[in-house]
Amino acid sequence: MTLPPFTQNNQPPPSTVFGYISARSREGALMAEAGTFESAVPFQADQSTRNSARGTAEAAGLTVTAESEMGLTVSGPPQAFEELTGGRIESYDALQQVESGRVRYVTHLDIVGEGQPEDRAVGAVPGADAIDAVVLEQPRAPHRLFPPPQPPSVAKFHLRLPGDVAMLVGATAAHHDGQVGSGVPVAMTDTGQFAHPYFTLHGYDIRPAVVLEPGTNPAEDPVGHGTGESANIFAVAPGATLRPYRASNSNGLLTSAVAAFVRAKSDLLADSDSPGVMTNSWGGDDPYPPPGPPPAAARVWALEIRDAVERNITVVFSAGNGQFSIEAQVPGVIAAGGVFAGPGLDLQASDYASGYVSPWFQNVTVPTVCGLVGKLPRAQYLMLPVPPGCEIDIEESQAGDGLVPDPGDGTRPDDGWALFSGTSAAAPQVAGAAAVLLGAQPRLTPGQVAEALAATATDVTVGHGHPRFGNQAGPGFDAATGPGLINVSAALAYARQHF
Repeated sequence: MTLPPFTQNNQPPPSTVFGYISARSREGALMAEAGTFESAVPFQADQSTRNSARGTAEAAGLTVTAESEMGLTVSGPPQAFEELTGGRIESYDALQQVESGRVRYVTHLDIVGEGQPEDRAVGAVPGADAIDAVVLEQPRAPHRLFPPPQPPSVAKFHLRLPGDVAMLVGATAAHHDGQVGSGVPVAMTDTGQFAHPYFTLHGYDIRPAVVLEPGTNPAEDPVGHGTGESANIFAVAPGATLRPYRASNSNGLLTSAVAAFVRAKSDLLADSDSPGVMTNSWGGDDPYPPPGPPPAAARVWALEIRDAVERNITVVFSAGNGQFSIEAQVPGVIAAGGVFAGPGLDLQASDYASGYVSPWFQNVTVPTVCGLVGKLPRAQYLMLPVPPGCEIDIEESQAGDGLVPDPGDGTRPDDGWALFSGTSAAAPQVAGAAAVLLGAQPRLTPGQVAEALAATATDVTVGHGHPRFGNQAGPGFDAATGPGLINVSAALAYARQHF
């Protein structure tokens, strides 16, 4: 249905109305009927005329707020404008485009009545030699970016991107040294990628998303997961090139994750001698401990992942948020677990993150290394940009419904920002670290990248991983955090020394 451009709303006007009075120009030119705009001089009025217009306005009960050589701005109750013009102030709604590309009705004011012009918001003053027209001020809106490129301030403890994350994972020194992962492609398979102003503000390099589900929009991310988590890549590797792959359907469900992974792998291999990085913040969930070896479907899928590693792509998968899944266990994959840095920068294992010794593959422990992850119940930890009004924007703003009291994150459900994390955040952080190493030394193999990150990780000695696995952190390597939290600058120095 097509909405009418104007509609009466029968609402009373506000108690204070703002307007403009056009003074009679010395040349007789009427501002409201101007046909040329080459010069404003013909519309200028003598001081005596402006003084007369001021007196007429003030006599009607209006206050003059400013003056130019052409007229006066005034304010006052609607009755004062009606006294001045002899007309009547009415309100109406006009259909307008407003913030975030939305279209809605906005209330405007008009002067109506006998002898009043048909032009909306313009009034005449019968018998006033010094006044040509009265114009009511109409609603304006700031031409701001929406959603805002800067995050809101909320009371709940959280980390900000890019600065807090870059500092805690030891990337700041590498950045100062010019090592930012320049040009390294990072393919991310997820729910989509929305063009949030946050990414534009920081000048990040993001390619158009590739869609796998027929009929889906490459510019949309109905969940917000891919958009938000991708910010973690740039916090660690601000010079990387993000290549997003939308694997979700119109409802945001990951219906084509395997297809997107295979497509991304093929694209990376076709486009570059140095294939780069793949980051994946998703996976399945199987019984733990498993009743036997991996199912047949999981074996097929594991070989696709293994093939990417053998073709020199650094593949990162999230360890899981209590899940047990084949993806993180495939030999050669860098499985990203979770470490929580508190307000005092003390480190502990995240009880939101999976951590275990693989029962399916020898010499594999999940995680390989860790990124920054929040804690139970919802890991509301990183302030991340999302599409306004998406699923995550709404859900994280609301209180949780679990047994543990869990208020919302303090953001609005439509402001394009939300607090969340999980190992979904750790994976792109680790992928960013890999991009920094490959930006400095493009010939590093996936195994060398993993070795450098693991050998230099910051040991985490307290806390425990997800309760499903029951593993405690302790000195040295453990099944809760592996070797610990990545240290990008230390890993870069290690790679330069050893490879």
